[in-house]
Amino acid sequence: MRSLICFLFLLPFSMLAQDVIYFSSSSNSRGRDLYAMTSKKNSHDKLTYQLGSGHYPHFNSPKLSPDGTTLVFQSDPDGHDRYTIWTMKTDGSSLKKITQREGMYPNWSPDGKTIIFSGRRNGIWEILTIPASGGTEQLLTKNYQAGTKPKWGATCSYHPNGKSIIYSYIREKVLYSYNFEDGKSTQLSSNGSYTHPIYAKDGRIAVNRKIDESYHLVIIENGEETVIAKNVISYSAPDWYSNESKLLFVGMVNGNQELFTIDLKTREETQLTKNNDFDAMPVAY
Repeated sequence: MRSLICFLFLLPFSMLAQDVIYFSSSSNSRGRDLYAMTSKKNSHDKLTYQLGSGHYPHFNSPKLSPDGTTLVFQSDPDGHDRYTIWTMKTDGSSLKKITQREGMYPNWSPDGKTIIFSGRRNGIWEILTIPASGGTEQLLTKNYQAGTKPKWGATCSYHPNGKSIIYSYIREKVLYSYNFEDGKSTQLSSNGSYTHPIYAKDGRIAVNRKIDESYHLVIIENGEETVIAKNVISYSAPDWYSNESKLLFVGMVNGNQELFTIDLKTREETQLTKNNDFDAMPVAY
């Protein structure tokens, strides 16, 4: 395994007092790192670094723990696209590899004790859980036994009560729920246009949905859908601010992917980044 180290930095007090956003970004074509910024600051503080030659790891799909202290993400320091699940503190310290086998699209349980993710087991994409500190995996889906073969992994989000999840396979783009009590999945949408569903603490769902030829950011509440922002980047998940007054999303500006927030009351959009880099997968606290 090539050496992977993390640079430790301390967020200044002025940054701690503001909204902090974590995201994946790249200023070149060799890979991606995780960064932190405040919603009122256009400069990036780099969280991840690596040493070695011939490969630049990708640090993707960060998710913030419920207590705001820890990031879980996927990275491939062992080889290009050989993703496993990692955690680290939000100051960049305490980097830890959580899964020894393939893992992608991680997310947290509401109590922060469990990580849910996708991985290929027996050559088939499944949804699994693992303790946040590492340990024994638990298989949720039984696609291998059922003879089902999803074309790619799923992104998942726990219901705030912790009793179920909502998920969507990246290439199928159909919404499902999984109930932990009976171990059964239920199809929620009739067509393949939904990707990256994320629960709010009050049970609302934010999701990217393809409508006509473009993807829009949609909120689902009590079965009703409302378009919140148009022309979003489909493969970058939205995220709720902790007070649920705003959503984060990614849009395209002059050929560049940029981070945005939208105020759910006024529908005012604010562009957070303005550069030529790849900026995506933002999460907020």
